[in-house]
Formats: sequence, structure tokens, C-alpha cells
Amino acid sequence: MNKSKIDVYTLIKPEIEKLKKNGCETASLDCRLLLSKVIKKADPVYMHQDIFITDNEINKFRALISERAEGKPVSRIINKRSFWKRDFKLNEEALDPRADSEILITTILKYYPNLHEKLNILDLGSGSGCLGLSLLEEYKNSYVTFVDISEKSLQIAKVNAKEFSLADRSKYYNCDWNEKDWDRNLLEFAEQSKFDIVVSNPPYIPTNNIKLLKKEVKNFDPMTALDGGEDGLIAYKSIFLRLKNLLKDKGKVFVEIGEGQQSSVSKIGIENNFLEIGYEKDLSGIVRVIIFLAK
Repeated sequence: MNKSKIDVYTLIKPEIEKLKKNGCETASLDCRLLLSKVIKKADPVYMHQDIFITDNEINKFRALISERAEGKPVSRIINKRSFWKRDFKLNEEALDPRADSEILITTILKYYPNLHEKLNILDLGSGSGCLGLSLLEEYKNSYVTFVDISEKSLQIAKVNAKEFSLADRSKYYNCDWNEKDWDRNLLEFAEQSKFDIVVSNPPYIPTNNIKLLKKEVKNFDPMTALDGGEDGLIAYKSIFLRLKNLLKDKGKVFVEIGEGQQSSVSKIGIENNFLEIGYEKDLSGIVRVIIFLAK
């Protein structure tokens, strides 16, 4: 098909206005990202650029804009999200990573500053693998076991590990931490090799609060990655009940929490023989990560 030359600004200006009318706060960037997807450019196009595009591609671009206007996040349309130092591929069963979760990475780097250390890491509820794979990028001599209830999430984590040449230091285990003896089964899978670090971003939204979330979240993120039960704490209760069995002596646990959950999650840890040894705030000043040490 014949391609016509057009400047990016002329093409996307009406689409930017369309997104703005639908409450999109990142309309310009979203348009540029979606246009780049359609014309198969790895990097976002710029407003001042001239591009060559077919009528069919223009129609595809406008169709994607309509999806975005209905609330579908760009990351779900292009099936990838930037996190830490990489672009992670997503599928419908993997949580869309948030920038706040990068606090988990910076916190672990703070507690384990020796990047040459050989660490055995457990990424519990791994989703796309963004946490564990980001840690493997930093700790070149370490290994990660990715655990998730969703087999499809583990599949996309495997895709990302292969993409980043990290597959040789990765293992994957499909299990439900609500099941009896999940810890024993995991240790058997790991050949009784306990972990130095457990990192987890479990579901922590109280069930009744999910309806209050932005439509980009409640309509497109997997419910298993959001719903923390009536009080938002059910995952922490299940995890901490068995977690001590998985840790080496002086092993540490780094968990992400929701706003206002610090005292509740800390109490759950204490009741299961853990000691809260620190916490970290996100960019909004909200306590986002708690660090625990087994007593």
C-alpha cells in the first residue's frame, strides 16, 4: 500500500483532544506511543517529526485511540510497561507494574549494597517478573524463583527473562499460597534451598474498595492481583503463616503494602515471629514497603 508523508502533530492533534475530553492526563504521550506501535517504531515518535504512513495504519491508530478513550491503559494496548531499567511484556493475567513498586528494588539495594553477593531470591506473586528480573539485573551472581498462582503470568515472566538474557538464573513455580503446605512443596521444588530474600507485592486492595479504583485499574488489571479480601490483608496472613520456613537465618522479607496498612501488616508479621526492622516511603510520602527479619 502507498504511504503518505505527514507530520506527527497534524495527525495526532485531534486524537489528543479526544483523549483529553475523556479525562486522559497523558493524552499527548499516549498518542505518540500508540502511533509508534502502529508504524512499528521501537521509540515514541516526536511531535515535530514527519512520518510515512498508510491509510490503513491511520485507521488502526484511530481504533487504538478509541480503546484508550474507553479507559484501556496504553500498557494493555501495547502489552508492555517500562519498569526500573527495562520494558516488560505483559499479558492479561499479569499485573501492570506501577512506579511505586520500584521502591522495593531501591530498598533491597539499600539493605544489600554488595552487587556481587550471591543471593537466593524468592519473588512471591511474581506477575510479569518485573521485581525478580530487575533484581537479577542488579545482582549478577544471584538467582530468583518466581512464584505465582497464574500459569499465564509465569509464562510472560519466562518471556521477559529470555528477552533480557536472564533465563539461566530463573526458576518458575506455580502455586497458591492459600493452600496447605505450599511452603513445603515450594522447598521441595527448590531442592530444600532456602532464600536470603523474599520480595512480594501481594494483592492488598479491600474488596469493597476495588469499585473506587480508576477504570484503568479495576477494568483491566487481573482481580487476583488486586483483591486483598474484606480487610485487604488476607494475602499477608497466608504468606506470613508459612514464610519463616522458607528463609535462611537472617533472611529478610520486603513487602509492598497499601496506604495506611503499616500497623496491620506489621502486626501480622510480629504474630508470626518476624521483627519489623524498617520501612520505606514512596514519592508521595506514603509508607509503601516494610522490611521484616525472622526472629
